[in-house]
Amino acid sequence: MKQELLSLLIIVLLTGVIPMAAYADGPAINIIPLRYEPSPAQPGEYLSVWVNVENIGNEEAENLLLVLTPTYPFFLDEGENATKEIKTLGGMDNSVIEYKVRIAADAVEGENELTIKYSTKDRNIWVEKILKITIQTLDANLAITGVESKEVSPGEITNLKIKLRNEADSYLRDVNIKLNLSSSTFLPINSTEDRKIYLIGSKEEKTADFDLLVSPNAECGPYKILTYISYYNSAGMYYTKTNYVTLIVTAEPEITVNIDESGILTAGQTGIVSINIINKGLMDIKFLTVSLKPDGYEVLSPSDIYVGGLDSDDYDTVDFKIHIPENGKELPLKIELVYKDANNKEYLEEPIVNLRLYTQEELINYNLVPDTTGTTNTIIFIILLFIGYWLYKKLKKSSYFSSKKSK
Repeated sequence: MKQELLSLLIIVLLTGVIPMAAYADGPAINIIPLRYEPSPAQPGEYLSVWVNVENIGNEEAENLLLVLTPTYPFFLDEGENATKEIKTLGGMDNSVIEYKVRIAADAVEGENELTIKYSTKDRNIWVEKILKITIQTLDANLAITGVESKEVSPGEITNLKIKLRNEADSYLRDVNIKLNLSSSTFLPINSTEDRKIYLIGSKEEKTADFDLLVSPNAECGPYKILTYISYYNSAGMYYTKTNYVTLIVTAEPEITVNIDESGILTAGQTGIVSINIINKGLMDIKFLTVSLKPDGYEVLSPSDIYVGGLDSDDYDTVDFKIHIPENGKELPLKIELVYKDANNKEYLEEPIVNLRLYTQEELINYNLVPDTTGTTNTIIFIILLFIGYWLYKKLKKSSYFSSKKSK
């Protein structure tokens, strides 16, 4: 008898079947997992589990009790009953039971266990049945968490760092990051335009580095670079995604100002002064306003002139009408330039150009005005010659009449 009971216990442990009597023709219960949805299960979502409860004996089973005992990451919502009761289950009959289970949002990917225990009316023996539930995030999310690059000028080399973080609960492998450089504005240096990372663990962050040469002909401004990312999750599923990273091409403005032409040569005059603004830099500028700040002279025209855009390697001219007082040999003209670059960065510059003033002697010596000295001397010589001739004629006539009288 003891040997028969030991054999019966071994059968219970190995098969999970509870004989309702110690006879071969009594009731016998078996639980078979049918399915669960969704499959695979997903963190933070509900899970429906169906099990088939069958009586493989030839006698009726009474007061069959099933209890779900969820442990992390599974739990039941409040009001969801963990206990299911079957009053009677005939021999060679079955019943399908459904449980609705919640999965924790931070559940770890992989195979997890959900336990059901069951017993008959006498409750002397409880048997546990383990259900294997596979949990997997719907999207193995590989996120770009940061992009590092410095502003770069045309013809220079910049380093681009793309930081990737694995937000999934399992590793990601064979990660490939490729930049779309078809525009030829940026060229890879000492490598190709793609990088490979063999493995990124769960919640791990890794960085892909690219050295890029900016084309010498590149225009200044922001550039969006299309980035392709592909990878496999731990289950071998293949994913692709696209993102944009931004690089800024810029250059320091190089504006020079000088006097192109002046209608004022000496102190005390009023005239037009033409100012040249030259953009010698690599970047176009826009919204340029040129102002003249009077100091020791008067501005008779508008002191602020709006120029607008000024391309690289180009110039523009603005005219101011001013009056110079009667003093000084050199007059500083204070100019104010306000403008923005191609990236909308605002600049304020205050260059000074010197307006040279000449004395009358310098004007003549430098042939800046006609030399009237020779003409004046000629006129005086002619006048003196005429006066001398007139005196000569008069004296000659007077001598002639005197000689007549003496005769």
